[in-house]
Amino acid sequence: MKFILCKLKPKGPLHLGEREGWLEGTNTFIHSDTLFSAFCHVYQLLYKDLTALLKEFENHSPPFLISSAFPYWRNTFFFPLPKNQSPKDKELAKIKFIDKTGFEKLLNGKKLEEIIKEVEAIPAQKEPHFPWELADIPRVGINRLDNHPGERFFYFGQVIYSEDAGFFFLCKFQKEEIRPKFEVAIRLLADEGIGGDRSSGKGLFEKPIFEEIEIETPTDANGVVSLSLYYPKDKSELPGIKNAFYDLIERKGYIFSPYCSNLRRRSIRMFSEGSVFPKTPEEMRGTLVSVEPEIFKFHKVYRYGYLFGLPCKMEEL
Repeated sequence: MKFILCKLKPKGPLHLGEREGWLEGTNTFIHSDTLFSAFCHVYQLLYKDLTALLKEFENHSPPFLISSAFPYWRNTFFFPLPKNQSPKDKELAKIKFIDKTGFEKLLNGKKLEEIIKEVEAIPAQKEPHFPWELADIPRVGINRLDNHPGERFFYFGQVIYSEDAGFFFLCKFQKEEIRPKFEVAIRLLADEGIGGDRSSGKGLFEKPIFEEIEIETPTDANGVVSLSLYYPKDKSELPGIKNAFYDLIERKGYIFSPYCSNLRRRSIRMFSEGSVFPKTPEEMRGTLVSVEPEIFKFHKVYRYGYLFGLPCKMEEL
């Protein structure tokens, strides 16, 4: 299967929070709903017709689909380890990402234990373990009334990717005419940034690089692995869930809007990246989820929950 791949090389540190008020830590990759929200922001700055674009997603005819943004390291792209892999070895159980070659083998029915000596993984079994470093930066909050710090001392978490590493995500264009606008918007997104503390220069990227990638998937697939966060469109997508392998992740935060920035969005739970379901991508689509609180009346606020799925072979249960 062929897709468009976009590489985003950070210019400096990023703060990728999981929830509001979580300053001490940071995520190490970018979830698909965060990436989509950032895209919508820059798309509106450029074209002013975001409402029309979102209408297509609301009507379940999305012009494009995106994955989450995962790490690349040197010339190697790393994908989330499918959650149907549950090795007994404690070191193998720590693996979060596996290289493209290994990921393709897992899609085609191999076990992690069978291929681990032939592929690269994160964390690695030898140094260096990660293409990034995590840092906690000491900070002091200043009182706006008297400029006194008081007891507002805290740590601010950030992730710093190495010089030869960054993020990549996959795109699938359902309507090819959206592609030029999409690529221009992503170029602006690189300058606008993603994550927290952007006013201090965090979360910025060098010029995005678009290229084509081909992923070898099985022709006799009986399952699908998700490369994005996923929120089912309705109950018809859930049968067979007892035979699935998945984690749930809670998504919440504040509204980012010209009309308001201090109201919380409704929290929802979504299936995480790497979740494996006993279905095909055609049977599972996902949806946009409306998450604005009742008090907010200016416009809709969405979470991106469309599935970016790849066919895979599941073991017989």
